[in-house]
Amino acid sequence: MTQDEIDKVATFAASRGKLMSLAYRMLGSRAEAEDVVQDAWLKWHLADASTVLTPAAWLTTLTVRLAIDRLRHLRMERQSRAAGWLPEPWLDGIAPSAEEEALRASAMSYGLLLLLERLTPDERAAFVLHEAFDCDYADIAQTIGKSVANCRQIVHRAKTRLQRAGDGRRAGGKPEPTVDPSAHARVVERLRAAIEAQDRAQLLCLFAEDAVVLGDAEEVDAGAAIASARWVDQVSSSVHTAEAVTINGRAGVALLSPEGEITGLLDVVGVRDGRIVRLGVVSSAGSLRAVNAAWGARAVMRLLRRIGRAEPVMC
Repeated sequence: MTQDEIDKVATFAASRGKLMSLAYRMLGSRAEAEDVVQDAWLKWHLADASTVLTPAAWLTTLTVRLAIDRLRHLRMERQSRAAGWLPEPWLDGIAPSAEEEALRASAMSYGLLLLLERLTPDERAAFVLHEAFDCDYADIAQTIGKSVANCRQIVHRAKTRLQRAGDGRRAGGKPEPTVDPSAHARVVERLRAAIEAQDRAQLLCLFAEDAVVLGDAEEVDAGAAIASARWVDQVSSSVHTAEAVTINGRAGVALLSPEGEITGLLDVVGVRDGRIVRLGVVSSAGSLRAVNAAWGARAVMRLLRRIGRAEPVMC
């Protein structure tokens, strides 16, 4: 490997965490984000680095444009599905990777990722760059190929659309009140404990009368009280165990099969007066593939085998 190639690898490695986080925010899918970042690497590998004045900005611009193109394609695909589609949750690790550190630094809640699905690709790119990565309008304009004035308008329009969408989540058009993280965590732990105990009565008590359950699989319904009751009946009879996890920087619940594979991820998106008003349920095999590859039982067993083969450490 030549020195230029080594420098290229080092430059890309230094930006990869940010690029991965940016692509994930744009696409709502870790697998799709990895594909976009891989495409960015291939284009960077083939580029003449001597003509690039600021590699980090070049890579950011390339990744955003690749993500915009990919998002336009995915939107048609997602809208054609019989079942719903939800963003793939990002589980935080015990020893965070560069991607996880970048994700935390540009944190957006899972609930906000749901709302971002309402934006156009250009609106989503401008909003994510401005709000999550603190980019100024001049940088955003250069990245997405719009004028500064246009980008300012795009971000303003995106904020207005998100505010209206968020306000509409509660009957009467009133926004859900902001919930303290510790209060949110207590509700999530009560949910986990009730699922673990298969306590149907306690599960039903956790949901508000106007609760909505959003799912990415056909068996999960969206609706009010009857939908949450139907979901409660399903989960209380089919889940082997429930574990506390951190999803996009916030407390959540992982549902596990008897074999230790993750069969569902629950994110309590909305809480009011200590009860759940909006729950996101990710349970499709496709959405959980990346999660199980990193955290499922088979992934844990592979890690244990690697540890078992390692040389003992002398203390």
